[in-house]
Amino acid sequence: MNMSELSEFTITLTIRESTLVEKPTGAGDLPGMHHSYRLDDRNYLQWAQLVRTFLNDRGKINHLTTSPPKDSDSTFTAWDVEDSLIMAWLWSAMQPKVSKNFMFLSLAKEIWEIVRQTYSKVEDASMIFEIKSKIGGTKQGQLTVTEYYNRVRGLWLELDHYQDIKMVCSEDATTLNRIFERDDC
Repeated sequence: MNMSELSEFTITLTIRESTLVEKPTGAGDLPGMHHSYRLDDRNYLQWAQLVRTFLNDRGKINHLTTSPPKDSDSTFTAWDVEDSLIMAWLWSAMQPKVSKNFMFLSLAKEIWEIVRQTYSKVEDASMIFEIKSKIGGTKQGQLTVTEYYNRVRGLWLELDHYQDIKMVCSEDATTLNRIFERDDC
């Protein structure tokens, strides 16, 4: 590799399990994305939180939430370059078998929305049942109190996400209590 090729890459040294690994990172990588967090068929909730946090930290969350400026807008060119980078980040933050389904979309917002529709499972009765079953079946066993608390708390947070209950008035508390009573939570 000559000097000009070398200057195109940032070498990130990662120490993992006492092994030094040399990893080139380019503009297409979501910086800091560990391979185990890449979107697969089962980890949308964690993946989406990581991506939102990353983009929000860089002031780029609007690419997932707002429409692009018009082509005639003076900010369009800069926005389009950023959106292309964010699209590359999103694709690189997915397992290849997942990303190939979103490669031909033309905006980061489109990718984000279709991934959400495909994987979020909000209000999915089978997911809600599965999580409630996990909560009911979770026992402390050999876990420390802290480990047990964290496991159960994580399941409750996940359940909250999938149930997608939005409270807007005092009547909502009554409704929520009826849901808990009905489900014997």
